[in-house]
Amino acid sequence: MTSVLNVDTIADKAGTGPATLTKQHAAKAWANIDETGTPSIRDSFNVSGITDHATGDFSHAFTSAFANVNHASSAASNATLGANYNRNTSFLEALSASSIRHKSSSANDNGVEDQEAVMVITFGDLA
Repeated sequence: MTSVLNVDTIADKAGTGPATLTKQHAAKAWANIDETGTPSIRDSFNVSGITDHATGDFSHAFTSAFANVNHASSAASNATLGANYNRNTSFLEALSASSIRHKSSSANDNGVEDQEAVMVITFGDLA
């Protein structure tokens, strides 16, 4: 016999908010960032804002901090949203429990430059 569970919201035990992921192995933070012009976050989870340090050099803060600096993070970038450039890279410059700093480089080996599509994802235990 097949069962179906249809819900709109899964609430915490008190019924006052969403269920919190603490020990499950799901992404605890992610962001889709446009670094060009005025940097902006298109969409995100557990990311409170972005800081532009210099061309291609950004950091973003977590809304809820991680338990320590030993979380696992990854970043990828494209110069143009939707384009198929496969040599662009974003690399993590610095990690802390409350933020990540990342830099993006171009497919043309022109060094660090702003990218239109930067995706960052982080796994780990929240504080």
